[in-house]
Amino acid sequence: MTRQWAVVAVVLVCAGALLAAGCERRSEAQGPPEGQPAARLVATADHGAEVLLDERVAPGQSVMDALRGVTTVDTAYGGGFVNAMLGRGSSSSPPTDWFFYVNGFESPVGAAASDLRQGDIAWWDHRMWEGMWSVRTVVGAWPEPFVHGAGGQRPSVAADAPLAGALRTAGARVVPGPQAFRARVGTDAALAARDQAWRAIDGDPGARRLPGGIRDGQVVLMPPGGGMPQPVPGARAVAVLVPAGLRPSDGALFAVAGLDGPAARAAAATIAKRPDVLWLRYAVAFDAAGEPMRAAGRSGA
Repeated sequence: MTRQWAVVAVVLVCAGALLAAGCERRSEAQGPPEGQPAARLVATADHGAEVLLDERVAPGQSVMDALRGVTTVDTAYGGGFVNAMLGRGSSSSPPTDWFFYVNGFESPVGAAASDLRQGDIAWWDHRMWEGMWSVRTVVGAWPEPFVHGAGGQRPSVAADAPLAGALRTAGARVVPGPQAFRARVGTDAALAARDQAWRAIDGDPGARRLPGGIRDGQVVLMPPGGGMPQPVPGARAVAVLVPAGLRPSDGALFAVAGLDGPAARAAAATIAKRPDVLWLRYAVAFDAAGEPMRAAGRSGA
């Protein structure tokens, strides 16, 4: 779900207007055989806490067509908005909708206009959005977008250790020098000094539509159920994906930011060894030893 669809939905619900939804039936098409080019389509509920669907799908089709190929979808607003699927639908009380991300980026276009390419990860999440309806980027597709990038263009990546080695192993093109896509490790102050994208957060990740970060010397995350980021007691580091510009193709900063250097390095070491600690998470807070404590929007890690 993109911002334009969310705004339309809110306005119409509040006005009491009703639009007829279209029901798209599941096709009998099979996913690509193992070893053949494929994309991945995942659907979850509650900020990734419950996995509802996880399928390999053929690239070269829209996200909406891929979705229709694996489950029944109830659509509205000309077929570009998912009204309901997998037993969950849009609601005004509490405000709840389906949102989708491709390689960690909130899609700037509707699902019918977003094309899947080989290696892409399209993640649908059904969640409440009161207090923070739009989240621009999530870490839950790691190591994307650093392997396949945005729009199918394999990017060049600048990365700090130990993330550089982990990204090379995953197939990323890690090179020296400034890059649009980068993975950085350090304290909040050090990252602000090194990287414009982190500096632009200006200590207020919620205002930048990010699910976590560091504010006033504390690690903050979206609280359980959603909303503006709040302090996580005991947390010493956070992993968050920060957009570098207005479009996914502008690049991104994957930041492992700590209240101190050792905490940041410990969290980065955990991610390098156990990348699954980020899978289907919006952002993740870590303790001083680098162990995940909580994921944004969830009560646990």
